[in-house]
Amino acid sequence: MNTYESLQPRSVWSIFAELSRIPRGSGNEAAVLDMLKAWADARGLKWSQDKVGNLLVRIPGTAGREKAAPVLVQGHVDMVCEKNGATKHDFTKDPIKLLVQDGWVTADGTTLGADNGIGVAMGLALAEEKGLSHPPVEVLLTVDEERGLTGAAGVEPGFFGARRMINLDSEEDRSLFIGCAGGRDSVITVKNKKSALGKGFVGLKVAVSGLKGGHSGLDIDKNRGNAILILARLLLAARETVPFKLVDLEGGSMRNAIPREATARVAVPEAQAGAFKKLVDKAAARIVAEELAGIDDQATVKIAKCKVDHSLGGNCTLRVLRLLEALPNGVLAMSRAIPGLVETSSNVGVVKTKGTAVEIVCCSRSSNMSALDGLVQRHRTIAGLLDDRAAIVQPEGYPGWQPNPASPLVQATARSYERIFGVVPELKAIHAGLECGLLTEKYPDLDIVSFGPDIHGAHSPDEKVSVASVAKVWQLFTGVMSEL
Repeated sequence: MNTYESLQPRSVWSIFAELSRIPRGSGNEAAVLDMLKAWADARGLKWSQDKVGNLLVRIPGTAGREKAAPVLVQGHVDMVCEKNGATKHDFTKDPIKLLVQDGWVTADGTTLGADNGIGVAMGLALAEEKGLSHPPVEVLLTVDEERGLTGAAGVEPGFFGARRMINLDSEEDRSLFIGCAGGRDSVITVKNKKSALGKGFVGLKVAVSGLKGGHSGLDIDKNRGNAILILARLLLAARETVPFKLVDLEGGSMRNAIPREATARVAVPEAQAGAFKKLVDKAAARIVAEELAGIDDQATVKIAKCKVDHSLGGNCTLRVLRLLEALPNGVLAMSRAIPGLVETSSNVGVVKTKGTAVEIVCCSRSSNMSALDGLVQRHRTIAGLLDDRAAIVQPEGYPGWQPNPASPLVQATARSYERIFGVVPELKAIHAGLECGLLTEKYPDLDIVSFGPDIHGAHSPDEKVSVASVAKVWQLFTGVMSEL
């Protein structure tokens, strides 16, 4: 990004550009953490690191405020790694290529990592900008947020001292966020045996691509297509007539991203290959025209020949496809307390073929913990009914963050917002997993507010962050720090 020096605030964009040069997918944060420790050392800032890798950087209070009560500023260093099919990019070694377009910063064919690199950069930029007024600050940079908030889950009591926390992982600058959904995953494994193919079969690869995808919480209400489920429907439509056999199935890359692409290799009786193609094309045309029009207009379905020498055995084809068709996906309930807020949802996020087993990963969210428990039970029931040999693992998950509009920190932030911008901010909850709920489990007296700049298309290659919005949120952030 050769133009970041012209963007304001300069310190924020400079740190963000440095973050973008270092691969930092979930579970691969060691290099970026080393960079951040070196960054802190170069500025004489003290830091500590816990057992799971979370980094805490301490920024002293400015003149006259050295002994004020500290504030915790929190963000996560990892990012979702998604790219367009035609983009050549290795997330384990290649830097993110940043672009500035029409007032937005985006990436060249990949996710940007503004979620949550911009939040990290803002927290650390307090040590760079001159003329600010703020109390002592503890910047908590967590790891592995995108795979299940495991970094926040590993924070131990006593790691930080502040009891007021600003989370910078929200994506809408017109609101303050004071609550979030809890979440839990379901990993279903359908076990099979490899079956040799007899004569007379031809291999075909069916690929669904071109969907928008997006964040499985923030974008779940936009009715975007799920590539995995569309592919399953197409194959089931053909299976009613053509007795093909499934070879493998792959789709999605992150449990918390709406799948944009999915592929299946199938073994089709050679004499019925033409019929198979016609059936898939007919079903695809209807789905694209009637369900995805105006939402996923770039969706495509392609069929090509491929080499196959085996298939998944027994009745695995129908077991897997019917399971995918039956799993809950999308918005399941709306909040009665907060108009327009999704209460409960589920996302069929990933499907992989591992040897002879097919693994399906679902990400469920709800601000109603009873509803979340019921949804998790529903996954178990569906898996058991359709395949009594299917194994299902459901990790503990993470709690929601209960809203408290009357909290002193929320009220102070709202006052700052109104003073700076002349309007009263809307207080909202978010249908996504923030680390706030996990941290309040460890620190029950922690007072929290969350805000951040406008980010569109998070968790997808369409991700972009508004330059003007970053400047606006920086003004709010430093204004709140001055008031606290």
